[in-house]
Amino acid sequence: MRIPVLIAEDDLALRHFLRKALEEIPDVEVVGEAKDGLETVRLVKKLVPRAVFLDIAMPGKDGLIVAREIRECSPKAKIIFAPTYENFTNQALDVYAFDYLIKPYRIDRVRETMERIRKSLAEAEQAKNNSVTPPPETSPVRILIKEEGRQIFVNVKDIIFLTREGRFIVIHTTGGKFKTAETLESLERKLSDHSFFRSHRGFIINLNMVKEIQPWGKKTCKVILNNTEESVIMTKARAREMETRFRMI
Repeated sequence: MRIPVLIAEDDLALRHFLRKALEEIPDVEVVGEAKDGLETVRLVKKLVPRAVFLDIAMPGKDGLIVAREIRECSPKAKIIFAPTYENFTNQALDVYAFDYLIKPYRIDRVRETMERIRKSLAEAEQAKNNSVTPPPETSPVRILIKEEGRQIFVNVKDIIFLTREGRFIVIHTTGGKFKTAETLESLERKLSDHSFFRSHRGFIINLNMVKEIQPWGKKTCKVILNNTEESVIMTKARAREMETRFRMI
């Protein structure tokens, strides 16, 4: 599977390093390079890359603004943010970034990100070609959660939803709550082979637990879930995406 990639980075040395790292990965093709925000948006529209490595501090247009414009003109593009500091991560979640690489780049992280993109694209293609995609036979029925020094095995089918509370992620299950210092992104990856959905930057829900979706404000909906009275929200954009996903089944 050919994966066209666009590099958006104003530092020439970093662009060169990233290009060399990507070109060593089979089937990955760097189709263009942009050195500012305006050029990035223009090249995304012209080249339609499947992945965009996007610097946060871009001249011309801020990387976060560029990311939102990419979401509008090329919603299937995987955005990989490249900030200098980790405190940009939460802002990146506003546009549902696929991943983020803290500078300076590490070749192993670049390869890991591209392998995840390859897997995601392959799964999307399989879903498109099959009305119902059976879960992989090797998929675990439990995930391992780290909670205050303990390691807890949680049955995936018992998870209702996950959300942020302060510095922690709280996992609501039919058997109680678990608190972990793991990120919502790492848990989303663990649950990627199951029926879970990112309803909002701060929530992941189990689609098997969804009972009803109600309007709640101009840009959000309220999700009513089985086995809990907790309030869970979903953006209207994600609600439309979920509706499309169910139509495909």
